[in-house]
Amino acid sequence: MRKKITSIALFALVASMIMGSIPNYAYADSQSDSLIIIASQARDQVKIQLSKVDATQEIKDKFQIGSVEIRLLIEASKNEDVPAYRQHFLSAMTIFNEIIQQISEISSTSDVALSSSQTVVTSSISHELDRLERYIDRLKGIAIRNGIDIDSSYVDKLIDKTRNEIEEGNSVETSTIKEIKQSIADLNNSLREKTREYTTGRAKSLVEKHLEDLDRLIAEAKDMRVSQGTLDKLMEARDHLNSVSDTSNVTQIIDEVKKLISIKKQFEDTKMQRIQVRSNQLESTYERLSNYADEIPELNKAENMLLELRALISEKKSYNAIRVLNSLNDLLNELENSISTVEEVVAIEGEKISNLADSKIERIKIKIDRLETSMNNLVDEIEENAAAKRWLNNAFSLLEDAKNHVDDSPDNALKIIMSIEQIIKRIQTTMQ
Repeated sequence: MRKKITSIALFALVASMIMGSIPNYAYADSQSDSLIIIASQARDQVKIQLSKVDATQEIKDKFQIGSVEIRLLIEASKNEDVPAYRQHFLSAMTIFNEIIQQISEISSTSDVALSSSQTVVTSSISHELDRLERYIDRLKGIAIRNGIDIDSSYVDKLIDKTRNEIEEGNSVETSTIKEIKQSIADLNNSLREKTREYTTGRAKSLVEKHLEDLDRLIAEAKDMRVSQGTLDKLMEARDHLNSVSDTSNVTQIIDEVKKLISIKKQFEDTKMQRIQVRSNQLESTYERLSNYADEIPELNKAENMLLELRALISEKKSYNAIRVLNSLNDLLNELENSISTVEEVVAIEGEKISNLADSKIERIKIKIDRLETSMNNLVDEIEENAAAKRWLNNAFSLLEDAKNHVDDSPDNALKIIMSIEQIIKRIQTTMQ
């Protein structure tokens, strides 16, 4: 017995160390899992000791309350509610330590005979009422901590009436005690059901929050013109999460939320890269329009916005970068539309390409520009394909070499361009 009591004391010591190291604002699965394991092991140790003694009903009821606290601890952990699972853990450990102390007292006094006098019977009933009242107080405490309303007025009145009977010297019927116990059992069942409803409600609120975040993420994805595959993945995640918003299965809700968090993290990790690709596309549009600076007086405004966008990307300020990205895109669209007619723009571009084609070096430069645009588009398409990423990085390195050789060695530049085209074909084959 003394060895088992020491085990529980060690549980309490380890628990206090862990609880002291957890910040109120942080959530960590490994930490909450450790608390669940410690509380569960403490419960199992207590259960073993209970099987070895003639435990009172008070001790058995306490054990049930401790078990309820562990269930609430697990639910709070799933909901990432750090203050709640801390409180449930501490409550469970306190209860189990109290039980161990009471078991120890039972063991040390088991050889004392009970008196059969009426005075002892009355005292026993009073102690029973005290025990039941403490049990009710614990249920009330659980309800208060979780913001749940329970009505204990009926059983409170029964206990007060029974105490009055004892004080007046009247005998207390066994049926009265049974009625009190049944009322407490009903109260316990009511609390359990309301706790389940409360947990489900919290889980659904979590779904609503993540649905709002996902809508924002989808809007950002559209603004950045991500690949249709990435957009479809986000839309599918939203449909799955929305499908569980009306269910009462908390585990299913939590599973879908975890999947969504994983998808959101993947998107966030590549957000700046996607913004950079979109920025490069807009910069190409700006450079093309700069050939008609005399016809577009507002081109300076676009240049300033482009400079601001580069700075925000460098500082990794994604939210502001997307805002400027959208504004710049709208402005460039307006500037393109301001050029006479579409036919005139096509004619001008055609004449420009024709003139550039007269020069071998200029043709090579055009080819390099097209390759760079194609490679930038591939950045978003390859996603998590590690091999394709390595090939694309190699292609970008070769592209820089080609740029450096255009003026002094056009033939070498052409050879490098051919190598890059082979790499791109290899990447495209891999992605099919």
